[in-house]
Amino acid sequence: MTIREQKVQDMLQSIARDIQAKLPPKFGFTLLAYEFGDVEGRTMLYVSNGNRENVQRAMLEFCTKVKEEDYGTDK
Repeated sequence: MTIREQKVQDMLQSIARDIQAKLPPKFGFTLLAYEFGDVEGRTMLYVSNGNRENVQRAMLEFCTKVKEEDYGTDK
């Protein structure tokens, strides 16, 4: 992990603590952070309070529920 990625990961951990404190019990979350664009070596990092299996299940559910016309644009 690069120094830049470690800084982002540290920020994500801080944000995750805030999210966890504000959610009611038994609610899961995953926060993704990624670089825009289609560049080689693009970074995507995430934090979650769930285990990997639950995160994968939630992401698959998200993908099946979201329609392409609902997508926003990268900035």
